[in-house]
Amino acid sequence: MPFALVSVALVPSVLAAADFGSPLFWAAFIGWVLSVVLHEFAHGAVAYWGGDYTIRERGGLSLNPLQYVDPLNSLILPAVFLALGGVPLPGGVTYVRRDLIRTRAWQSAMSLAGPAMNGLIFLALAAAVHPKMGWVDPTAPARDWLPAQRVVAALAFLNLYGAILNLIPLPPLDGFNAISPYLDRQTRLKLTMPPANIISLVILYVLVTSPGVKRQLYDVTGKAFELIGYDAQAVIRVRAAFAQTLFGQVP
Repeated sequence: MPFALVSVALVPSVLAAADFGSPLFWAAFIGWVLSVVLHEFAHGAVAYWGGDYTIRERGGLSLNPLQYVDPLNSLILPAVFLALGGVPLPGGVTYVRRDLIRTRAWQSAMSLAGPAMNGLIFLALAAAVHPKMGWVDPTAPARDWLPAQRVVAALAFLNLYGAILNLIPLPPLDGFNAISPYLDRQTRLKLTMPPANIISLVILYVLVTSPGVKRQLYDVTGKAFELIGYDAQAVIRVRAAFAQTLFGQVP
């Protein structure tokens, strides 16, 4: 039976109202959809290398966003976030024949390929707006950046945050799928049935909206930017660009 690798698109400020009237928001929205497509493509590519020869004929190696649409992650969850006053960014799903994957190591690699792709996208986008690259003025506040610079910074932040969230070991996230091959079959089935998935997403929502966890996640993202050479002020400007792009906030 095919098993669904699920990637859920969550954003740092779930309860912050999106600025739907801003072209920057829609530019970031399109960029995020492309990021989700690359995330799911990475799952499919590693699954194919690992032994699922059927994924190509089923369209799982496509760059077509419609290939990865899923009722829960692409439609229902974004609608819930919108109803709660949040940002309705979609997620996607790749269907993989796990029984065809050669080893448990390949199954784990397949699950981790999606967050790894988000990490690569983060590095590429963060490099573009890096203070030492010369494209942005390292002394200028984010509100004075060009629109394209703000969108790139926002997408860098989103991809980093998405990679971190997807590595949390809760079903149906990729972090859980990476360790699930090493669980006994009965435990794995119990944890991957739809009721358990929904409960896990509720737990995840409670976690990421709690002030303490949000602060910890913001600290982790800040450390990641610092590891690639951003100073504290540059991290603040990237976060400001993210807030301005998605929520229309001008710190």
